[in-house]
Amino acid sequence: MSARVRGLVGHPGSNHLAYQLVAALQRHGFDVGFETGVFWTGTGLVPKLTALLPAAMRAKLERELKRRSHAGVDPASVVQRPLAELLYIATTRLKLAPETQLAAIAWRNDLFDAQFAARVADERPAFVIGHDSSALAAQRAAQRYGGLAILNQVIGHIATGLDLFAQEARLAPEFAETLPLPPARVIAQCTTEAVEADRVIVPSAYVADTMAANGTDPSRIFVLPYGVDTKRFCPAPTKRAEDGKFRVLFVGGLTQRKGIKYLLEAAKRAAIPNLELVCVGKKLGSDAAFAPYAEFFRHVPHVPFHEVHRLYQTADAFAYPSLHEGSAFASYEALASGLPVVCTPNTGSVVQDGVEGFLVPIRDVDALVERLRLLARDPDLRARMGVAARARAEQFTWAHYGDRLSTWFQAQLK
Repeated sequence: MSARVRGLVGHPGSNHLAYQLVAALQRHGFDVGFETGVFWTGTGLVPKLTALLPAAMRAKLERELKRRSHAGVDPASVVQRPLAELLYIATTRLKLAPETQLAAIAWRNDLFDAQFAARVADERPAFVIGHDSSALAAQRAAQRYGGLAILNQVIGHIATGLDLFAQEARLAPEFAETLPLPPARVIAQCTTEAVEADRVIVPSAYVADTMAANGTDPSRIFVLPYGVDTKRFCPAPTKRAEDGKFRVLFVGGLTQRKGIKYLLEAAKRAAIPNLELVCVGKKLGSDAAFAPYAEFFRHVPHVPFHEVHRLYQTADAFAYPSLHEGSAFASYEALASGLPVVCTPNTGSVVQDGVEGFLVPIRDVDALVERLRLLARDPDLRARMGVAARARAEQFTWAHYGDRLSTWFQAQLK
């Protein structure tokens, strides 16, 4: 049946999950077209435009654009809408205020959704998959002729997130600027998309709960965990040279959405003599917010994509006390690398408490301290959890993701 089913998937920006989704459906025989802002194939309008830039600027831009690719996606199936996306990328380089950047994203998404909806109305595919904040017009276009409108919700419901952020602005005002608010119309659109979609794919129970709490019929929700490349992300082939450190890794934006203050506070309070907390990612907000914790963590602003897997192999444990996620890719990468993971339920991780690591409540610094101390003093526990972590990751490869997605689709399209 799948070979006869036509579908369209749309995403305006750069999201490797969307690439994985398209690749999985195509691999399982679905006739899927993909519409996006920029998808690097080495040919077409985008390389011609970048060729007009000065050499240094061109090289930097092409490095970023070449990451917008996936070997499993048929290039012939891709339609690009590059101008709005390239303009958006330009605004990110201007270091504009976060609210201005969010407004630019909203403009890009609206334009993309309108263009994608026109294609949906013209082609009338059996199903359409859009992504939160850029899917409403395309959903409605599909529903007008009886197509199946599917929302791929990659993060918890925006209303739940905004409630958490408002609480954080009161609890940790020094980090409030790391939680910019989107335009009001984006909030309304996301809420409407989630209620109107015929089906909603979510990556975790946390996201499913936030969707149901904000009006989405639970019977329409399909929980589909992400995957990980277990060949690339794997335990170190040899034991790390002894350096006396208990190294805890965090990979992601250093923002309060990720619970960064709570992690830094835990490192400060834990008083583990050999603790080295390594925080990898872009640091947002003022230096003053991070100043009280300067001696308790090492900041690595950026690690090239092709090297990040080696970073996990240098750590003893991974910590991710996020307040609001979909299902953090970094937690899958840590598991595949054989690391015990300490995270919150809101991280949306597939970690099982006490097996591959620990689940702690959001904002619970004492619980973070307790778990870090336990892992620091018990190398045998770390080793057992590390073995379990690797085994858990092997249940969540991208091949598993595709199999689960295809099986679900077959049931929906009968």
